[in-house]
Amino acid sequence: MTEPRPATTVIVGAGLFGLATAVHLARAGRRVTVLESGTAAGATTAAGAGFVGLWAAGYAWYWDESELALEQAGLDFYRGLDAAGYDIGLRNTGNVWLALTEQAVLDHLLPFAEHPLRPEDARLLTAVETAELVPGLDPEAIVGAFIHPDGIQISAPDAGLALAALARAEGVEIVEHTPVVDLLAEGGRAVGVLTAAGERVLGDEVVLAAGSWTNELLAATDRVLPFARVIASRLTTAPFGLGEVPTLMIPELDGLWIREHLGGLTYGNGVGYEALAVHDSPADPRPDRPDLVDAMREHLSPIISELIPAAAPVVDDAEAVQGIVSYTADRRFIAGPVPELDGLYVVAGDNESGVTHGPGLGRMLAELMVTGESPFVDASRYAPGRFPSRPFADEAAVAAAMPARRAVDARATAATRVTTESGLPAESGR
Repeated sequence: MTEPRPATTVIVGAGLFGLATAVHLARAGRRVTVLESGTAAGATTAAGAGFVGLWAAGYAWYWDESELALEQAGLDFYRGLDAAGYDIGLRNTGNVWLALTEQAVLDHLLPFAEHPLRPEDARLLTAVETAELVPGLDPEAIVGAFIHPDGIQISAPDAGLALAALARAEGVEIVEHTPVVDLLAEGGRAVGVLTAAGERVLGDEVVLAAGSWTNELLAATDRVLPFARVIASRLTTAPFGLGEVPTLMIPELDGLWIREHLGGLTYGNGVGYEALAVHDSPADPRPDRPDLVDAMREHLSPIISELIPAAAPVVDDAEAVQGIVSYTADRRFIAGPVPELDGLYVVAGDNESGVTHGPGLGRMLAELMVTGESPFVDASRYAPGRFPSRPFADEAAVAAAMPARRAVDARATAATRVTTESGLPAESGR
């Protein structure tokens, strides 16, 4: 008796989202082909900062237990890659949030300590305790800190390449330098894709994991995912003998983050960001915006030098990496079936945290495709159909709809709205 052939899945995009989905589908018995317009893990994935943690446990106030499960899945996945011998630069450094003022302790650190999803070993630190934990940190520059000890650092480019190698080892075919220009559908169902060379690549189902370019391929379905695409920049200094440093997060400084990299530092904040539509073509996956880099370097050099004085000689010459990230209107990921076309799935909307959440999202989507459910998360939170087919007029409207990045800002916004609507003074909301 002839065995039934495995279902075939065509995935468009070999970033972390696409590759993680491919690995989990292959392990579930699917035959998987991944088509990539450039090189595997060579676009936005290669520009990732590479720190992973439990952001839903206090930092990202708009996330809940479902995102926490995705984050834990990411931590477990990368530790598994490292244990299997893949060199992804993994270090168990922890994540530390710094407060530079007493107000920041109230606004940012105490909510961590009171958060219902707080890890058992998370704790507040004094300035002296923090300096003992963070090589080179000037304790006079901070008031206190909060630590999540379970956070890790990885090399995002190396992790992407390792994931591609793992996918190939699981039997996934990855075809590079093969842009996809259109979806193929028959009888109301996705049956494959058309490449720029005119080749029809057929499958039983199609997954779009093309990052900020996913909407271009969805055009034929009349669905537009609510993305606000943003150029993101980060800086990396030359080595200067720094020891192993936890990932540092400073919410009061426009989301400044700092991590050690090969004996130096890599860091960034909102000064190096700009909406994609202002200057750049969405066709370029690796933007080159030296003006953003210059502005960020000028802004951050004195801040980094004050926090970590040993970095002062090298910060002015820090080199830049830039990529394109996609924020969604509700800051939640988009992963699941596309309502307008059977057999079509999407995983997109990284919200600048794709390195952390990519492995878990790939697992979730693979489970949905194979069994119809994903028991470890609330998959409905990420369903494309939670939005109307064309929910916003443009990307600026998407950005305007997004919840505030930090809880204190959300409370202030709500207080302002109450004042405006009632005409009466509103509480600060703290």
